[in-house]
Formats: sequence, C-alpha cells, structure tokens
Amino acid sequence: MNSKHFQIQIIVRLLLITVGLGFLLFYIFEDRNYIRLFFIVIFILSALIELFYYINRTNKDTKNFLEAILHNDFTLKYSADKKGKSFKKLYNSFNQVNQKFIEASQREANEYQYLSVLVQQLEIGVLSYDDKERIHLANKALKQLLGKEELITLNSIKTISSILYKSIIQLEVGHNELLKVNIHGREFQLSIKASIFKLRGTKYTLVSIHDIHTELDNNEMMAWQKLIRVLTHEIMNSVAPITSLSATLNHFVSQSQASGHDLTEAQLQSLQEGLDAIQHRSAGLMTFTEAYRSLTRVPLPNIKPVEGQLYFQRIASLFKPTLTQSNIQFHMELPKEAFTLTIDPDLMEQALINLLKNAKEAVEASTGTIRLVVKQPSQLEEKSGGFQISITDNGGGIPQEIQENIFIPFYTTKSNGSGVGLSLVKQIVQAHKGEIGFTIDQHKGTTEFRIKLAVKVLS
Repeated sequence: MNSKHFQIQIIVRLLLITVGLGFLLFYIFEDRNYIRLFFIVIFILSALIELFYYINRTNKDTKNFLEAILHNDFTLKYSADKKGKSFKKLYNSFNQVNQKFIEASQREANEYQYLSVLVQQLEIGVLSYDDKERIHLANKALKQLLGKEELITLNSIKTISSILYKSIIQLEVGHNELLKVNIHGREFQLSIKASIFKLRGTKYTLVSIHDIHTELDNNEMMAWQKLIRVLTHEIMNSVAPITSLSATLNHFVSQSQASGHDLTEAQLQSLQEGLDAIQHRSAGLMTFTEAYRSLTRVPLPNIKPVEGQLYFQRIASLFKPTLTQSNIQFHMELPKEAFTLTIDPDLMEQALINLLKNAKEAVEASTGTIRLVVKQPSQLEEKSGGFQISITDNGGGIPQEIQENIFIPFYTTKSNGSGVGLSLVKQIVQAHKGEIGFTIDQHKGTTEFRIKLAVKVLS
C-alpha cells in the first residue's frame, strides 16, 4: 500500500473539513449569512461522507482480499485504472500476492500429482488412514492385493481379512511384522510396517504392505539347493569310497571261493585294511549324521537376566588359557558400568565359544590377536534398542569366494570340520530375535563377527 500517499489524502480531507468548520463558525457568530451558511454545511457534510467512503473503500477492499486468501480464492483481480493513484500501488500489491499464492498452489498441486503417480506405480501396497480409521490413500498395488477397488474405511479391509485388519491397527510404529493371511482363498506372506505423521494438525498412519511370498519361495529354494549340494558332497565323499572298497573286497572273496583256495596272507591283510577303512568312513558318516541331528534340534532359548560383567569374564577365563598356550593375545572390552542382559546364557555361551574357536583356528598359524567387545545401545551409532557383541581376529580374513557360503549347514573348508559351527551360531542368534553379520578388512587381514540382539537391556 502507498501509505504515504494515503496519509496525505486523509490530511487534505481533514484540512478541508477543518477550514469548512472555521467558515461555519464565522458565519454563525459574525456574518449570519444563512445562504452561505447552508452551502458551507453542505460542503462539510459532503467532505465527511467522502472521507468515510474513502477510508471504508480501502478497508473493504483489504477485507475482501484477506477473506479471499482465507478461503483459498486467488482468482480476484484488482484494477486501479478508475480508482485513482492512491489505490494503484495497493491493488498492484494485492495482485502480486494473489499471483504468488497461485504459483505456490500450482507447485503444490504438481508435487501432489507427482507423488500420487509415484505411489500408484509402487509394487508395494501403501495405505494411509486417520484416527477415525478413514482411509485417505490406497494405491493400486494394495487394491489388487485385496481384490477391492473402493476402500473407504479400515472396515473395508476387515471384511476381507480380520487378521490383516487387527495387524494394521495393532502394529507398533517402526516395527516390521511378517503375517500369513488368506485373501479370497489365496495365501499371502505379507511384510507390514507402519509410521505416523501429522499433516495440517491431523495425525495419519502410513502402512506399507508387501507380499514377500515370491521372495521367500526363491530364498527357500536357494537355501535348499545349497544345502542339498553340501549334503550330496559330504555323503558322496563317504559313500563313494565305501562302495568302491566293498566291490574290491567282494571280488577277493568271490575269487577265493571260485578257486577253492583259502585267502593268502596278503589278501587277508588287504581285506582287514579294507574293512578298517569302511568302518572309519562309516563312523565319519555317523558323525556327520549326528551333526545334522544336533543342528535340527536347537532348543528354544530360556531367556533370563544375566549379569553382564561376570558372564563375559567367565567366558574369557574359560577360553583364555587355550589362547595363551597358542601364543594368541586376547583382549576384551566391556562397558564400564554394570549391565544386565536378558538372554539364554547357555545357548549364547555356545555361540560365542564357536566364534572364539573359529577365530583361534584362523590365527593359530601365526601369532595373532583376538578381541571381544561388548557395546550397549548408547554406545552404538545405530540405535537398535539392543546390544552388540563383536569378535575380531587378524587371521587374514575370509576368501571372497566362500563368504556367501559360511552360514550354510555342513559347508566347510577344513579337512576335519563338520560345517555346523557358524550355522548353529546363526540359529542361536535368530532364536534370540537377533542378527549376525561379518566384516572383512582385506588390507588389515581382519575378520569381525557382530551379533546384534534386540532383547531388552536392563542397566
């Protein structure tokens, strides 16, 4: 608004009214010319009406402009051609503000359209609903999954699958849930995750629903193929020489019976050696079978509170003498303050001993170092709600070509290994709702195994 010009216009009108009032007083008390007095009164009234109209017109236009903005109406155009110069800059400002709002609305509409197209093209089902369970967003993938084109409230989902409905409304924010549901006679393996956001004061829940049935089938098939490959390799390593040796021994006996002569001393010795070899390989096959049985019979963890400092000190005292005899340095780092873990102490001890044993075997060819480090959630960059146990050795690392196979049951590169250790460790960790992974630093020649457990830590 041209406030200076507006003020001048007001002052000019007030001065004219003041001058008129002066003449009015003069003619009332001095001249008593009633004709002139009449015209002066008319002039003063006209000036007052014009002043009122001038001010009211400005206020009215400002009021209309603000009300239009309040109702998101930016289509009003203000023309100052016939309003005088005092309104020209005011109306130009109104038009400029309207234009800015129009451009902002257009950008918002374009962004909304872009995001809508993007969400609709996702292969993962996306659902958004408010506190009253009214659905505000349901993309194409979700509608195809549910076999329903119109989704108004969560009750629409409840009529299709009550299990899915309960899972959606009870799902904790940030948690991922795996769910098996039956929809229109078909079984689905769903991965569901929820997050909450606020928009214009209203709280919304955003849910992603992903059918992972195909991925699970593919992973399961790959796991079975890897397991069968290893099982076939291990069994054939035992069965093939037993079969070949049995055929050779049978040939000795058959020849002896056919000729009617007893076996010679050399043949008896060969027969004895062959039977010993068969017995040895059979025992190895039985050991392999027992290892398989132990792997498939891992008990459920008996979770209970364990005092952390004493627990890891006991593991260190159990394993440290063996490392010292092999000239292997052992370092352990624990949180300074006392802490309590909720784990199955026996199963977790078995897992940690397996990892320490593997680390020892990796570095025993040369003087090496093994480090065991325990970190609480507050010490971790990633706030996962659990704690981390890491075991690091400098035994040269794991060759890249075998890294993807180390957790496969019965896979081993050791001549006397069973291939059960790391697979058993992984099962124990997963039974604790945790994760296990490893990092190889080829430059330093180190291998670090990390166990991340999502169990509660009491401190």
